Amino acid sequence: MNRNRDTLADENKTRGPQFSLKKRAAIAVCLSLCSIAMFVLLATPELPYKTLETRRVVTIRDRLSPLATEGSGFRLTTYPQLLEDGEELVVSWKGEEAVELTSQDYVTLSCGPTTGDEDYLMKRRPSESNETDHSVRFSGLYMLRCNYTAIYYNYDEKNDSFWALAKVEVGMAEPFETPKHGHLSLTDDETAMAILFNSGTSDTPMVKYGEELQDLVFDATGTSTTYSADDMCHAPANTTGQLAFRDPGYMHTVIMTNLKPDTYYYYQYGHEKHSLSRVKQFKSRPRRDSKYAKFIAYADMGAYSAPGSASTASRVYEDVVGRGYDSFLLHFGDISYARSVGYIWDQFFHMIEPYATRVPYMVGIGNHEYDYVTGGERDLSGGMLPYGGSFNPSWGNFGVDSAGECGVPMHHRWHAPKTGNWIYWYSFNYGGIHVIQMSTEHNWTRGSEQYEWLQHDLELVDRSVTPWVVLTAHRMMYTTQTDIESDMNVSYAFQDEVEDLIYKHGVNLMMVGHEHSYERSCPLYRKKCVDDGKGTIHVVIGNAGFPLGQEGFSSKYGNWSLRHVNAYGYLRISSSPSNMHAQFVLNENGNVYDEFIVAPWGGSQEIDT
Repeated sequence: MNRNRDTLADENKTRGPQFSLKKRAAIAVCLSLCSIAMFVLLATPELPYKTLETRRVVTIRDRLSPLATEGSGFRLTTYPQLLEDGEELVVSWKGEEAVELTSQDYVTLSCGPTTGDEDYLMKRRPSESNETDHSVRFSGLYMLRCNYTAIYYNYDEKNDSFWALAKVEVGMAEPFETPKHGHLSLTDDETAMAILFNSGTSDTPMVKYGEELQDLVFDATGTSTTYSADDMCHAPANTTGQLAFRDPGYMHTVIMTNLKPDTYYYYQYGHEKHSLSRVKQFKSRPRRDSKYAKFIAYADMGAYSAPGSASTASRVYEDVVGRGYDSFLLHFGDISYARSVGYIWDQFFHMIEPYATRVPYMVGIGNHEYDYVTGGERDLSGGMLPYGGSFNPSWGNFGVDSAGECGVPMHHRWHAPKTGNWIYWYSFNYGGIHVIQMSTEHNWTRGSEQYEWLQHDLELVDRSVTPWVVLTAHRMMYTTQTDIESDMNVSYAFQDEVEDLIYKHGVNLMMVGHEHSYERSCPLYRKKCVDDGKGTIHVVIGNAGFPLGQEGFSSKYGNWSLRHVNAYGYLRISSSPSNMHAQFVLNENGNVYDEFIVAPWGGSQEIDT
């Protein structure tokens, strides 16, 4: 949501060393070795010039110190020498007796091309390290399809500057063509399943699959896509850098077809001439007459924020693999919170891959993926309004929350059934449930393209086939959370424009995010609990990982809120012909904080808290 802005991890914050001056030693040594130094300077590639963000101009020398290349001089080493995906890296140094190290020194880490010395992923100061063995640690290093480079910067008081004293490069243990970011998706064909993955090559993607682990008798090939900084709508998403746009590699989609219903399949994916993934497993969709499903739902996740998204991923994995909640997963907006920082997508997919390769991961669009104010000709959803930006009514608080991405990474990285407007709004049937994912970031007012689609989609629902109708969106129609008046204005308009439509067609459950909290209503219509069971239960479940809301809840917005809390968690739901049984699970301890039954439209709602 718009008002809860997270900072990156400390190592990824905007950097500006507030350095005090301290004298550099070893000048005499450098002078005595001037002939060697000249050779080294000619043989050593230049490092980019760097202007540090300080109140006075402090520069970094545009060359490596001669001592950096001396056999007996200062040098860096790494452990491990080759990185596994997600591993930590220890950078150590030797030869400090040849130079005077200072408390102002620091080590940077980057991956791939940089735009200058101030362009890096992470920074560590040895003086702030807990290490006693002359080293610093960098954790959470993912496959970015490039080699990592560490550079040690030493402060020189005399010249009021920093020297790039030594550098070391470390590669990945796996080739850049290795398939990563695997995630499943439902398609418009009920006998098919899509697998999407990322790699550093545009070579033809393929998948092998079958019912037996040792006999993957079927195979299929697919398509590839990518995007560039120029494809984004506006800055900062269209600028390049370590903490900005970076080459995303290639996104691949392969469709597994002719699947038997309700059957477990083994599969592996990748590039035949490079490498394939480990063998994974998924369950195909049930028969059309089935009325059973078990699924997961949440919003507002982000990547590896503790104790938020990482704990959600861990709990959800347990439910998907160990408790059979493997029908599908709904994530309705605010997916990775990349917001122009490309490598966060790599973090996010690394986090969800263990269970996203077991269960179809179905996404909706949120404000932090889509909202923009200019450059709309690059909007692949066709949502540009005449002013050049996205949906931005006078009563709303829509703006630049995607930092210029305007849905482009989402469009290329995810898949959806072709029943609406790609990933932006669509629907599907599964085990007696008709699921609709709509976009609150596109126009949903009466007469709009999306409203007309939603109305038509609801009119086509056959309740004998799908007795349950579940609607998801990112922004909420109802909440009692306080001090969010700009969001409240949007919710009031949402009620005015859409609530009558979902009431007319008996939508059983509406799930949303945006507010970073949990809240559940009674069966509700026009701000009041209904006695006849003809009302939609509204659930806010925007607490999957990004920092929680600090606001309270107030009955001044209505007396319909039955349960609410600012705590991390997610919903797990099992459905049958007679009801839908929902549980809100707390990440902290795995306990069920809230439990409720969704009854058929017009039936009694049994609430078990």
